Amino acid sequence: MSTVPFIEVDRLPQDVEDFLTLRNQTASTPQGGAAMMVLALLLYTEDEELGRQCLTIAADRDRLQEGPYGYRNWQLRTRDMQLINLQLKAMPYLPRSYIRGATPENGYRLPDPPYHFSFAPNLYGGDPATGVFKAFLHCSGASNPRPIMLRRNDKGLWKGCEWSSLIVGVREPAETVIDDL
Repeated sequence: MSTVPFIEVDRLPQDVEDFLTLRNQTASTPQGGAAMMVLALLLYTEDEELGRQCLTIAADRDRLQEGPYGYRNWQLRTRDMQLINLQLKAMPYLPRSYIRGATPENGYRLPDPPYHFSFAPNLYGGDPATGVFKAFLHCSGASNPRPIMLRRNDKGLWKGCEWSSLIVGVREPAETVIDDL
């Protein structure tokens, strides 16, 4: 069982090079790889082109196919990208629900940096020494932590290989009633 209770990220990446730098600093643990996957989803909601590049970088090679809509002539598999697009178009606030302090009550507004990703201990996550691990990420919009399966690549970086639970629905953000009468 992994003992990393949280990951702290000091900023949102501004471009691909910034994402790569942050990934190289953060994804040396399964939890760091999970945080990078969430950041890639978040970036996709703000800038689809940058998000596609970052998703390609954060995902395990088995989830990629050759193509121009990612990074270095690789992109997420079409089916994966279609599902991400469908879910995040309907709920652009969803990735923010994994950052501590962004809640349904505050409309999933991001807190000031640094950003914290909290993880739940779980006996069924596996052993990181095997190179495959299931991390359980706390989500303010759900009752239980959400699993993400990660795999360590040949460079020692952890990448998402199954993340469908990260993009299922969360509680709707609270509506702010504006009364300017």
